[in-house]
Order: sequence, then structure tokens, then C-alpha cells
Amino acid sequence: GESPVVKRALVIGGGIAGIQTALDIADAGFEVDIVEKNPTIGGKMTQIDKTFPTLDCSACILTPKMVDAGQHEKIKIYSYSEVESVKGFVGNFTVNIKRKPRYVKEDVCTGCGVCTEKCPQKNVPNEYNLGLDNRRAIYIPFAQAVPKVATIDASVCTKLTTGKCGVCEKVCTAKAIDYTQKPEYVEQQYGAIVVATGYNPIKLDNFEEYAYAQSPDVVTSLEFERLM
Repeated sequence: GESPVVKRALVIGGGIAGIQTALDIADAGFEVDIVEKNPTIGGKMTQIDKTFPTLDCSACILTPKMVDAGQHEKIKIYSYSEVESVKGFVGNFTVNIKRKPRYVKEDVCTGCGVCTEKCPQKNVPNEYNLGLDNRRAIYIPFAQAVPKVATIDASVCTKLTTGKCGVCEKVCTAKAIDYTQKPEYVEQQYGAIVVATGYNPIKLDNFEEYAYAQSPDVVTSLEFERLM
């Protein structure tokens, strides 16, 4: 027998591979959703300066593609989200997507960044710069983020952990802060799934021949990129 194919695609991962895949599928006329676990799409390529082997500027290639994906009528971006479960088979998948609470209304936030300057909790290691500097408890990962929306880190926000502070809510003129947000679950049907989950650099705990753990002056290539 035959079964109808759902004409919608899911791309898991919003780095350069996921973005290009989504753009190709969308330009071919199909609806496509990107699920990205970080607050913004862009992935590792946003952290590097030049692209091998042409030495083109990474941001010059990536940023327009991020904007295109963010504005494409056939692409929906589920940022700060994760795939919880996949059921079914090729042509007919049922996928459950968990949307983690940002505590910021994505459709209301203007990305002005005032909250990220006024938040008093300012000593949070900045994962975008591999912990080499600090960010606030409410943050936008970098200036060209898509979506350009603030996110509250629930593990360090004093309002969410102790009930005291609320500075970001006071300074937000758009009224986008919502401390009561809970995880949301979206169930969606897909005909095809592309896995573009990317990579993480190897952990250096077991490689001490260069004294990486002992000396702050021994850095990985990605840390060197962020320092530069």
C-alpha cells in the first residue's frame, strides 16, 4: 500500500549546515523547521574569523544566511529548543519539540539590549567566548543573533532562584520579560528529517603534555579565535 508523504521537513541543528539545508529545502518550495538548542542559530561558524580553505570572512558568509533563514516565509526557527522524541517512518514522522523557557517573550522583545546592560548579575562565564569573559544573567549571545532576542539564564538569575531582583523587567520598555514562562511542547509532522547537529571540540582533560589545565597561556585554537 501507499501512504501520503508529509510535505514538511525538520532540520535538527541551526549551524551553517542546518541553515544551508533549510534554505535549500525552503527555496525548493517546502515548509521547513529548524530546531536549535542555543538561543540563536549560527553555530560554531559565528565564533571563527576566516573560513578554510578560501580564507573568506566567516561572518560575511554566515550572517546573510542567518538573516535569510530568519525572514524566509517557509522557514520556522525553534531556537532554544530541543527534539524530545521522534516516532514514525520516512514520509511520516511525528516529532515532539521542547521549547525551553527564555523568560522573554520572543515576539515582543525588540533586541535593544538595555536589559543585558542593566542586569546586576554580571559574572556569568560567557560560553560564546568559551568562558574567557563574562556575560550577564540575561543576555544576547552576540550582536548578529537570529532571533535577536534576550534570554534569561535560569541557573544564575536571582529573580528566578531567590525571587529578588527584577531589574530587567523594570528597564524593559517593550514589556517582554515573563518570569512565569514554562517549557512548551510542540508536536509536528514531518516527511523528512535532516540531522545537522555539528561538533564539539575534544575535551582536553586527558591531554596534559602541553599543560593546558595548569597554564592560562595555553589555549585551544577556538579559544585563540575568541581571544583575537
